[in-house]
Amino acid sequence: MVVAKRVIVIGDGPSGLVAANKLRFHATEKELEILVVGNTTRHFYKPDGLFIPFGYKNYRKSVKPVDFLLNGGIQYIRDEVVRINADEHLVFLKSGKSYMADYLVIATGNRYAPEEIPGYTGEAKHFYDLQKALELRETLKGFQGGNVVIGGTGTTIQYPQALYEFAFLLDSYLTTKGMRDKTEITYLAPSDNLGTDATLSGFIKDKLQEKNIGLHASLTVNTVNQKNKEVVTGDDSKFKYNLLVLVPPHRGQQAMIQSGLAGEDGYIGVDPKTLTVKGNGSVFAVGDSNNLFANKLAASGHLEASFAASRIIADAIGGLSDDEYLSKAPQINITGKDKAFTYLGSSEAKVKAITENKGDFMLRWTSNDTYFSTIVRGMV
Repeated sequence: MVVAKRVIVIGDGPSGLVAANKLRFHATEKELEILVVGNTTRHFYKPDGLFIPFGYKNYRKSVKPVDFLLNGGIQYIRDEVVRINADEHLVFLKSGKSYMADYLVIATGNRYAPEEIPGYTGEAKHFYDLQKALELRETLKGFQGGNVVIGGTGTTIQYPQALYEFAFLLDSYLTTKGMRDKTEITYLAPSDNLGTDATLSGFIKDKLQEKNIGLHASLTVNTVNQKNKEVVTGDDSKFKYNLLVLVPPHRGQQAMIQSGLAGEDGYIGVDPKTLTVKGNGSVFAVGDSNNLFANKLAASGHLEASFAASRIIADAIGGLSDDEYLSKAPQINITGKDKAFTYLGSSEAKVKAITENKGDFMLRWTSNDTYFSTIVRGMV
């Protein structure tokens, strides 16, 4: 009798869900036993956080119960991982339980650390989770003009394009409300490179100038002075604000540090060609949990989770899989309330032409439908 091999997916965020569902999609329960460990009650489609503050999306369509998003035949363990022994494939939980597996897929994602920036808490706004996006929506409803500062607090960030996309949408929003001429928008970009190559970066810079959005590149905020309503950047520059939209510091999970898998930032070191941890061919770290990219993109998490699942399937029951991981996915960038453009997100690809259109905007605006119905289900 053949005994099913066990895979434990650690994390119930986007990458964890994709990995688990992909595995279940390609293997029967007699071939693979799949366990997902996580403690999230609702799954928020983060790209919609960009639209919610302006009232361009109904947030109820951006949230689904995690249980609903897991395909049948997957065991969901509501618990918290406190430590992993990658060498022994052992997972220790907060409840005191422990599990052993043949394969591990670590998809623990980011955590936000606003406490690292003095003055951040209670002053800065952002849109990277549902509650904060809704709070920013209420703030914008009462906004009467002034200085808006948009920026980050480090170079590691989920989808950094969202910062200038927010600036473009804010420009459209304030223009519609008749308050654009009463508002100065300043974008503090963590890097001077705003795109995957010089063409894309130059296009974004020109678009910011066209919309009269002030750009200060290679700056991150170190301190928020609530009394003076100003931020201080790493080079001691100061910027006054009436509204501050600031991405909190991103870190990996503390449990990964305690497990000896990550450095102080919490991100797990992986082989960039195989996504494996510590040379262990049956332990993978995918999505925002690993140290591959400072720019944490949803598309990369999806591709990494799919790659790890394919490697496990090939090893456990046989099948075809790519020998090496290659990150290459189309990206849609928003440039206004009804305009966007698509380009190929890859370090090797060069952007040849950029064409703004309403069709790409609609694809991005409705992307949660595709995500919830097919991508997260492991169907693509």
